[in-house]
Amino acid sequence: MLYSSSAQGQKSDAGKAAVRESVDMNDDVHSGHHWRSLYESVLGHEGDGSGDMLLRWLDEHPAHVAEVREAGRPGSHLVPLGKSTGRGYSPLERLYAVNRILDLLILNYQDIANDAYPPVGVYPAFCEALGADRIGRRGFHPFFHEVVEVRQADDPDEPPSIVEERWPGYMMGSMLLTRAGVIVTAGARHLVAGVADRSTLYWTFWRRSRPYQDLSHGWGSNSQWGTSFRRDYLVDGRLHYNVDEFLDPADSRGGDEGDLDPASTIEIVRYRCSTVVDHGGELFPYNDHHVEPAPAD
Repeated sequence: MLYSSSAQGQKSDAGKAAVRESVDMNDDVHSGHHWRSLYESVLGHEGDGSGDMLLRWLDEHPAHVAEVREAGRPGSHLVPLGKSTGRGYSPLERLYAVNRILDLLILNYQDIANDAYPPVGVYPAFCEALGADRIGRRGFHPFFHEVVEVRQADDPDEPPSIVEERWPGYMMGSMLLTRAGVIVTAGARHLVAGVADRSTLYWTFWRRSRPYQDLSHGWGSNSQWGTSFRRDYLVDGRLHYNVDEFLDPADSRGGDEGDLDPASTIEIVRYRCSTVVDHGGELFPYNDHHVEPAPAD
Protein backbone atom coordinates (compact mmCIF):
# COMPACT_ATOMS: atom_id res chain seq x y z
CA MET A 1 0.00 0.00 0.00
CA LEU A 2 1.68 3.18 -1.16
CA TYR A 3 1.11 6.85 -0.58
CA SER A 4 2.30 10.05 -2.21
CA SER A 5 5.41 10.47 -0.09
CA SER A 6 7.39 8.05 -2.27
CA ALA A 7 6.41 9.82 -5.46
CA GLN A 8 7.19 13.17 -3.90
CA GLY A 9 10.62 11.78 -3.12
CA GLN A 10 11.05 11.15 -6.81
CA LYS A 11 10.24 14.78 -7.45
CA SER A 12 12.90 15.84 -4.97
CA ASP A 13 15.45 13.55 -6.60
CA ALA A 14 14.52 14.82 -10.04
CA GLY A 15 14.87 18.38 -8.83
CA LYS A 16 18.42 17.69 -7.73
CA ALA A 17 19.29 16.26 -11.11
CA ALA A 18 19.75 18.37 -14.18
CA VAL A 19 16.29 19.21 -15.47
CA ARG A 20 15.88 18.01 -19.03
CA GLU A 21 14.60 21.21 -20.62
CA SER A 22 15.92 20.24 -24.03
CA VAL A 23 14.57 16.83 -25.09
CA ASP A 24 16.40 14.48 -27.43
CA MET A 25 15.18 15.13 -30.95
CA ASN A 26 15.63 11.44 -31.95
CA ASP A 27 12.11 10.16 -32.71
CA ASP A 28 12.92 6.45 -32.78
CA VAL A 29 10.19 4.91 -30.59
CA HIS A 30 12.37 1.84 -29.98
CA SER A 31 15.04 3.87 -28.22
CA GLY A 32 12.99 3.37 -25.09
CA HIS A 33 13.52 6.48 -23.00
CA HIS A 34 11.70 9.35 -24.62
CA TRP A 35 8.33 9.29 -22.81
CA ARG A 36 10.25 8.55 -19.62
CA SER A 37 12.52 11.53 -20.26
CA LEU A 38 9.49 13.73 -20.80
CA TYR A 39 7.97 12.56 -17.51
CA GLU A 40 11.20 13.32 -15.66
CA SER A 41 11.41 16.74 -17.32
CA VAL A 42 7.89 17.65 -16.17
CA LEU A 43 8.53 16.23 -12.70
CA GLY A 44 11.65 18.33 -12.28
CA HIS A 45 10.32 21.46 -13.97
CA GLU A 46 10.27 24.62 -11.87
CA GLY A 47 8.20 27.69 -12.71
CA ASP A 48 5.96 28.36 -15.70
CA GLY A 49 6.27 26.85 -19.13
CA SER A 50 5.54 23.17 -18.53
CA GLY A 51 2.59 23.31 -20.92
CA ASP A 52 4.66 24.78 -23.72
CA MET A 53 7.38 22.20 -23.08
CA LEU A 54 4.89 19.33 -23.38
CA LEU A 55 3.29 20.60 -26.56
CA ARG A 56 6.68 21.29 -28.14
CA TRP A 57 7.76 17.75 -27.27
CA LEU A 58 4.71 16.28 -29.02
CA ASP A 59 5.47 18.36 -32.11
CA GLU A 60 9.07 17.14 -32.12
CA HIS A 61 8.18 13.43 -31.66
CA PRO A 62 5.45 12.58 -34.18
CA ALA A 63 6.33 8.87 -34.27
CA HIS A 64 5.71 8.61 -30.52
CA VAL A 65 2.35 10.36 -30.90
CA ALA A 66 1.42 8.13 -33.86
CA GLU A 67 2.10 4.98 -31.82
CA VAL A 68 -0.31 6.10 -29.08
CA ARG A 69 -2.97 6.92 -31.67
CA GLU A 70 -2.46 3.56 -33.37
CA ALA A 71 -3.32 1.80 -30.09
CA GLY A 72 -6.78 3.34 -30.26
CA ARG A 73 -7.62 2.43 -33.86
CA PRO A 74 -10.43 -0.05 -34.67
CA GLY A 75 -9.38 -3.63 -34.02
CA SER A 76 -6.45 -2.71 -31.76
CA HIS A 77 -8.08 -4.49 -28.83
CA LEU A 78 -7.33 -7.75 -30.68
CA VAL A 79 -3.62 -7.01 -31.21
CA PRO A 80 -1.15 -7.99 -28.43
CA LEU A 81 1.28 -5.17 -27.66
CA GLY A 82 3.23 -6.62 -24.78
CA LYS A 83 6.29 -8.04 -26.50
CA SER A 84 9.47 -6.03 -26.82
CA THR A 85 11.33 -6.09 -30.11
CA GLY A 86 14.60 -6.23 -28.20
CA ARG A 87 15.17 -2.53 -28.92
CA GLY A 88 14.09 -0.72 -25.80
CA TYR A 89 10.66 -1.07 -24.26
CA SER A 90 7.52 -2.72 -25.66
CA PRO A 91 4.55 -0.64 -26.93
CA LEU A 92 2.67 -1.42 -23.69
CA GLU A 93 5.61 -0.19 -21.64
CA ARG A 94 5.79 3.00 -23.67
CA LEU A 95 2.04 3.51 -23.15
CA TYR A 96 2.65 3.06 -19.44
CA ALA A 97 5.14 5.94 -19.52
CA VAL A 98 2.45 8.10 -21.16
CA ASN A 99 0.08 7.11 -18.37
CA ARG A 100 2.62 8.23 -15.77
CA ILE A 101 2.71 11.65 -17.40
CA LEU A 102 -1.08 11.81 -17.17
CA ASP A 103 -1.00 10.85 -13.48
CA LEU A 104 1.40 13.71 -12.89
CA LEU A 105 -0.68 16.22 -14.86
CA ILE A 106 -3.89 15.54 -12.89
CA LEU A 107 -2.32 16.01 -9.44
CA ASN A 108 -3.46 19.62 -9.19
CA TYR A 109 -7.08 18.54 -9.68
CA GLN A 110 -6.88 16.59 -6.42
CA ASP A 111 -7.49 18.32 -3.08
CA ILE A 112 -5.65 21.62 -2.62
CA ALA A 113 -3.74 22.89 -5.65
CA ASN A 114 0.03 22.94 -5.31
CA ASP A 115 2.27 25.26 -7.31
CA ALA A 116 4.91 22.53 -7.50
CA TYR A 117 2.77 20.56 -9.96
CA PRO A 118 1.68 21.48 -13.50
CA PRO A 119 -1.29 23.90 -13.58
CA VAL A 120 -4.68 22.36 -14.33
CA GLY A 121 -4.91 23.66 -17.90
CA VAL A 122 -1.85 21.70 -19.00
CA TYR A 123 -3.55 18.31 -18.76
CA PRO A 124 -6.44 18.85 -21.23
CA ALA A 125 -4.15 20.68 -23.65
CA PHE A 126 -1.72 17.76 -23.62
CA CYS A 127 -4.46 15.15 -24.15
CA GLU A 128 -6.04 17.08 -27.00
CA ALA A 129 -2.69 17.67 -28.70
CA LEU A 130 -2.05 13.95 -28.38
CA GLY A 131 -5.25 13.40 -30.37
CA ALA A 132 -7.58 12.19 -27.60
CA ASP A 133 -11.31 12.97 -27.29
CA ARG A 134 -12.82 14.16 -24.04
CA ILE A 135 -15.27 11.78 -22.36
CA GLY A 136 -18.68 13.45 -22.33
CA ARG A 137 -20.78 10.77 -20.67
CA ARG A 138 -23.39 12.19 -18.30
CA GLY A 139 -24.18 8.96 -16.48
CA PHE A 140 -21.69 7.44 -14.04
CA HIS A 141 -19.89 4.29 -15.11
CA PRO A 142 -16.64 2.91 -13.66
CA PHE A 143 -15.19 2.29 -17.12
CA PHE A 144 -15.23 6.05 -17.80
CA HIS A 145 -15.15 7.50 -14.28
CA GLU A 146 -12.83 7.27 -11.28
CA VAL A 147 -14.58 7.83 -7.94
CA VAL A 148 -12.86 10.75 -6.20
CA GLU A 149 -15.49 11.35 -3.51
CA VAL A 150 -18.69 9.61 -2.43
CA ARG A 151 -21.50 11.64 -0.89
CA GLN A 152 -23.67 9.06 0.82
CA ALA A 153 -27.33 9.12 -0.17
CA ASP A 154 -30.05 8.48 2.42
CA ASP A 155 -31.53 5.74 0.26
CA PRO A 156 -29.09 2.79 0.30
CA ASP A 157 -30.42 1.63 -3.08
CA GLU A 158 -29.80 4.94 -4.89
CA PRO A 159 -27.49 4.25 -7.86
CA PRO A 160 -24.38 6.41 -8.32
CA SER A 161 -24.88 9.73 -10.08
CA ILE A 162 -22.29 12.37 -10.92
CA VAL A 163 -22.38 15.55 -8.82
CA GLU A 164 -19.19 17.15 -10.11
CA GLU A 165 -16.33 16.38 -12.47
CA ARG A 166 -12.95 17.10 -10.89
CA TRP A 167 -10.91 16.39 -14.01
CA PRO A 168 -11.91 15.28 -17.51
CA GLY A 169 -11.28 11.84 -18.93
CA TYR A 170 -10.11 11.02 -22.46
CA MET A 171 -10.48 8.30 -25.06
CA MET A 172 -7.88 7.66 -27.73
CA GLY A 173 -10.18 6.34 -30.41
CA SER A 174 -11.66 3.17 -28.93
CA MET A 175 -9.03 2.91 -26.15
CA LEU A 176 -9.45 4.47 -22.73
CA LEU A 177 -6.57 6.86 -22.16
CA THR A 178 -7.55 8.06 -18.69
CA ARG A 179 -10.78 8.13 -16.69
CA ALA A 180 -12.54 11.28 -15.55
CA GLY A 181 -12.36 11.97 -11.83
CA VAL A 182 -15.83 12.53 -10.38
CA ILE A 183 -17.72 13.22 -7.17
CA VAL A 184 -20.81 11.02 -6.92
CA THR A 185 -23.90 10.60 -4.79
CA ALA A 186 -24.68 6.95 -4.14
CA GLY A 187 -26.52 4.61 -1.82
CA ALA A 188 -24.47 2.42 0.50
CA ARG A 189 -25.43 -0.76 -1.35
CA HIS A 190 -23.60 0.61 -4.40
CA LEU A 191 -20.70 2.70 -3.09
CA VAL A 192 -19.64 3.38 0.50
CA ALA A 193 -17.99 6.67 1.45
CA GLY A 194 -14.54 5.97 2.83
CA VAL A 195 -14.25 2.78 0.76
CA ALA A 196 -14.97 3.61 -2.89
CA ASP A 197 -13.10 6.91 -2.56
CA ARG A 198 -10.32 5.93 -0.12
CA SER A 199 -9.45 2.28 -0.72
CA THR A 200 -6.34 1.32 -2.72
CA LEU A 201 -6.58 2.34 -6.37
CA TYR A 202 -4.95 -0.37 -8.46
CA TRP A 203 -3.30 0.13 -11.87
CA THR A 204 -2.37 3.62 -10.62
CA PHE A 205 1.05 5.18 -10.17
CA TRP A 206 0.18 8.31 -8.16
CA ARG A 207 -2.75 9.94 -6.37
CA ARG A 208 -2.65 12.54 -3.63
CA SER A 209 -5.72 11.60 -1.59
CA ARG A 210 -5.73 7.79 -1.38
CA PRO A 211 -3.50 4.70 -1.45
CA TYR A 212 -2.45 3.59 -4.92
CA GLN A 213 -0.59 0.70 -6.48
CA ASP A 214 0.72 -0.50 -9.80
CA LEU A 215 3.29 -3.08 -10.87
CA SER A 216 6.10 -0.52 -11.01
CA HIS A 217 6.10 -0.02 -7.25
CA GLY A 218 8.91 -1.73 -5.41
CA TRP A 219 11.17 -1.98 -8.46
CA GLY A 220 14.38 -0.05 -9.12
CA SER A 221 14.69 3.26 -10.92
CA ASN A 222 15.13 1.55 -14.29
CA SER A 223 13.21 -1.71 -13.83
CA GLN A 224 10.00 0.11 -12.86
CA TRP A 225 9.70 1.43 -16.43
CA GLY A 226 9.21 -2.12 -17.66
CA THR A 227 5.60 -1.98 -16.45
CA SER A 228 2.80 -2.55 -18.96
CA PHE A 229 -0.11 -0.17 -19.49
CA ARG A 230 -3.56 -1.58 -18.81
CA ARG A 231 -5.62 -1.32 -22.01
CA ASP A 232 -9.42 -0.94 -21.81
CA TYR A 233 -11.58 -0.53 -24.93
CA LEU A 234 -15.08 0.44 -26.00
CA VAL A 235 -15.79 -1.62 -29.12
CA ASP A 236 -19.12 -2.33 -30.85
CA GLY A 237 -21.19 -1.62 -27.76
CA ARG A 238 -19.04 -3.67 -25.39
CA LEU A 239 -16.52 -2.70 -22.74
CA HIS A 240 -13.29 -4.69 -22.68
CA TYR A 241 -11.24 -4.40 -19.48
CA ASN A 242 -7.53 -5.27 -19.30
CA VAL A 243 -7.50 -6.84 -22.75
CA ASP A 244 -3.87 -7.94 -22.75
CA GLU A 245 -4.58 -10.49 -20.02
CA PHE A 246 -7.05 -12.08 -22.42
CA LEU A 247 -4.75 -11.81 -25.44
CA ASP A 248 -1.60 -13.06 -23.74
CA PRO A 249 -2.36 -14.59 -20.31
CA ALA A 250 0.97 -16.42 -20.23
CA ASP A 251 2.72 -13.04 -20.10
CA SER A 252 1.36 -12.22 -16.63
CA ARG A 253 3.59 -12.14 -13.55
CA GLY A 254 1.40 -14.44 -11.50
CA GLY A 255 -0.57 -13.78 -8.33
CA ASP A 256 -4.17 -14.05 -7.24
CA GLU A 257 -6.93 -12.36 -5.27
CA GLY A 258 -6.87 -14.72 -2.31
CA ASP A 259 -10.37 -15.31 -0.98
CA LEU A 260 -12.22 -12.87 -3.26
CA ASP A 261 -15.38 -14.24 -4.81
CA PRO A 262 -15.91 -13.80 -8.56
CA ALA A 263 -18.22 -10.79 -8.13
CA SER A 264 -15.66 -8.97 -5.96
CA THR A 265 -12.90 -9.74 -8.46
CA ILE A 266 -14.96 -8.19 -11.26
CA GLU A 267 -15.67 -5.20 -9.00
CA ILE A 268 -11.92 -4.58 -8.60
CA VAL A 269 -11.34 -4.89 -12.35
CA ARG A 270 -14.20 -2.51 -13.18
CA TYR A 271 -13.64 0.16 -10.51
CA ARG A 272 -9.90 -0.48 -9.93
CA CYS A 273 -10.68 -0.28 -6.19
CA SER A 274 -13.01 -1.65 -3.53
CA THR A 275 -16.53 -0.22 -3.47
CA VAL A 276 -18.62 -1.43 -0.51
CA VAL A 277 -16.25 -3.60 1.53
CA ASP A 278 -12.57 -2.69 1.59
CA HIS A 279 -10.64 -5.72 0.34
CA GLY A 280 -7.34 -4.13 1.28
CA GLY A 281 -4.23 -3.06 -0.56
CA GLU A 282 -2.48 -6.39 -0.97
CA LEU A 283 -4.50 -7.83 -3.86
CA PHE A 284 -3.06 -8.83 -7.21
CA PRO A 285 -5.85 -8.14 -9.72
CA TYR A 286 -3.52 -7.56 -12.66
CA ASN A 287 -4.16 -10.93 -14.29
CA ASP A 288 -7.94 -10.52 -14.53
CA HIS A 289 -9.99 -9.27 -17.46
CA HIS A 290 -13.68 -8.69 -18.07
CA VAL A 291 -16.13 -7.88 -20.89
CA GLU A 292 -19.62 -6.43 -20.48
CA PRO A 293 -22.22 -4.45 -22.46
CA ALA A 294 -21.59 -0.72 -22.62
CA PRO A 295 -24.19 1.65 -21.15
CA ALA A 296 -26.48 3.54 -23.51
CA ASP A 297 -25.06 6.86 -22.30
